[in-house]
Amino acid sequence: MRRRKRGRVRRSGGGASLRYTVGALVLLAAIAFFALSYYGLFEAGATREVPASVLVLNGCGDEGIGLRATKLLRSHGFDVVDFRNAGRSDYEESIVIDRAGDTGVALDLARLVGTGNVIQQIPDTPLVDVVLIVGADHARYLGEAPDESGS
Repeated sequence: MRRRKRGRVRRSGGGASLRYTVGALVLLAAIAFFALSYYGLFEAGATREVPASVLVLNGCGDEGIGLRATKLLRSHGFDVVDFRNAGRSDYEESIVIDRAGDTGVALDLARLVGTGNVIQQIPDTPLVDVVLIVGADHARYLGEAPDESGS
């Protein structure tokens, strides 16, 4: 007759149960994060109580571009205080210049016009928060110029 060995009975699977629990918690955390992100709960709030002041400069020489850019910016909540021609009219790409040290506003404007050209030039007494120099790439965010022939 064979004799059985007595001893402790080992159960496997204790580690698997823990792994399933941790996995489920990670999955729930990910779902909660994406759900809250979808509703904008992780977005940064407005950093200013008043709209950013903007100067629009026509740097491409196309007639009427300054006014069209001004209308676009105002429709997105920017306070365009003036628009005029730049000192030169050969800018190939649009440029956003942060004049007040509020890079968030400059980056918001850069995203709106689709440019990565953002620089910071802070004078002792800035007259505006941001300057937009409209370059030859303006069709990307302003569209084509309206046909004035009426057809």
